[in-house]
Amino acid sequence: MILTIMIIGFIGGWLRADLVALIGLLLLVLTNQLTPVEAMAGFSNSVVLMIAGLFIVGAGLFHTGLAERLGAALIPFAKGSEVRLFLVLMVTVTLLSSLMSNTGTVALLIPVVLAMSRQMGTSPAKLLMPLAFFSSIGGTMTLIGTPPNLVAAETLRNTSAGTLGFFALLPIGLVMAVVGLFYFYVIGNRLLGTSDVRAAAMPRLAVPHVSLFALSLSKGHPLIGRTLRDVNWSRDGLIVVGEQEKSVTHRFVTARAETRLIEGKVYVSGAEADVRRIAGREGVAVEQVDLKAVYGKAGGVAVFTIPTDSPFVGRCLSDSHLRNEYRLNVLQVIRPNEEIALTRLKDVPLERGDMLVAQGEWDDLERAGDETALLLANERVTDVANRAVSERHQLAAGLIMLMMVALLVFEWVDPTVAVWLAALAMVLTGAVRHMDVAYESIQWSSLLLIAAMIPVGQALDNAGIMTWLVTWISDSFGQAGPVWVLVAIFLATMGLSQIISNTATAVLFAPLAAALQVSPVPFVVAVAIAASLAFMTPFGSPTNAMVFGIGGYRFFDFVKVGLPLQVVTAVIAIFTILLIFPF
Repeated sequence: MILTIMIIGFIGGWLRADLVALIGLLLLVLTNQLTPVEAMAGFSNSVVLMIAGLFIVGAGLFHTGLAERLGAALIPFAKGSEVRLFLVLMVTVTLLSSLMSNTGTVALLIPVVLAMSRQMGTSPAKLLMPLAFFSSIGGTMTLIGTPPNLVAAETLRNTSAGTLGFFALLPIGLVMAVVGLFYFYVIGNRLLGTSDVRAAAMPRLAVPHVSLFALSLSKGHPLIGRTLRDVNWSRDGLIVVGEQEKSVTHRFVTARAETRLIEGKVYVSGAEADVRRIAGREGVAVEQVDLKAVYGKAGGVAVFTIPTDSPFVGRCLSDSHLRNEYRLNVLQVIRPNEEIALTRLKDVPLERGDMLVAQGEWDDLERAGDETALLLANERVTDVANRAVSERHQLAAGLIMLMMVALLVFEWVDPTVAVWLAALAMVLTGAVRHMDVAYESIQWSSLLLIAAMIPVGQALDNAGIMTWLVTWISDSFGQAGPVWVLVAIFLATMGLSQIISNTATAVLFAPLAAALQVSPVPFVVAVAIAASLAFMTPFGSPTNAMVFGIGGYRFFDFVKVGLPLQVVTAVIAIFTILLIFPF
């Protein structure tokens, strides 16, 4: 009854899916279907911990821009076509998930999909759900592709039928992959229209062009040691952004009125004529530099818009106290269809809708972005900071990803350990800015959904439902012949895998399949394949849960798109099993 109520809650969508799962879990404890220890087991499950680490790894790939780069490398194969893009991605995920963890493959490709969607101008929701489905199909192709395959091989090893070869299931997986591609080409993508989802990838907002110059102060120059308040370059139209000490790389110091000039470079913004005039007057060399020169771990540049009710409306920049109170340097004011002279920037009365290109330390920029009554950040400052700090660590992120893939493929360490080694390496190398960013990158709703649903299998077993189901299949279909028993086992395994983990389902049904009087091979293979075909619910597979929140899907989206695919692949798989593994 509790499970039925949970399923109705998931389909109805009146409450969030993770909240429904947690309520159901507590009801199972309160009705003594689960002990508190059994109920909490999902939160320490290795799959849940591994997915949490994979979200951090994915954040490293995304923030450094490596995902964008990988997406750009795949886009030429798509040749501007959404159909070709879909084909390239699905073939990629199918091949990768046949050799490594499904969850690992999806976590690595989610940032790539988001980047490619942004570059192609398409909704990521049209790719993320199929990405999860094809990772499950790819997992059926090899012995190491998914845990149910290993369960099946181990079950057969304990019988006289021998065991399964590494590529024994490859023909079945290939047939299902082809059928899946045809399904999405004909009907699947039409069922999953962009209007069916709540979220889509937002394009990154580019920082407008800002003229930035570096004044070089050599040793012994009379300006060294003087404060910016003393030199007062602002009266000449210059905005001093910060300075960088000679021979010290990646250590940009944001300027304050009390900042003392040192040997090295002083970065200023303003009209080129004014900058060069002052440089000539002070006797210093000047060069134009890219705005990225002022980005660093401590600070950078963000764009804000002045809302209608902002107290800054009608006030000049010099009266706004943005520099003194919020410690921000406004480098440019952008007003639609109007140019503003840089030399008069501090005396420009601000208007609603004006965009301010501001430079400062990340903490100050984030604080200004949080004051929505004053300024609206055009893009979340935290996201800007994450990319700005992490992008120089792209090589490190790539090497970490390759290391993790190698550890997962060759199984030198436990998969969860491999993932968390990679996640911590992302933080330590700076590919993920700091631990707070790592925590923010984790989709907690997806983790809670998986962790709360894992103990449901234990509850079904405790209640005796699993034992009853196995006995009923044996008694009801045993006299009808082995083909109908195989169909019954396949459908029962597939149905149960929609609500509990595929590994748990395989563990429950594989011994029954091996205990029948005819050849156990087709039955055990049927269990392995059926356990991986979980397309109808967002919690049927960890990969489904991973894309559930990111893609902005509803529960019914999985039913609508996954149910027809479930039926088609089930029919094809049963016929293929009977053809390749006859009784």
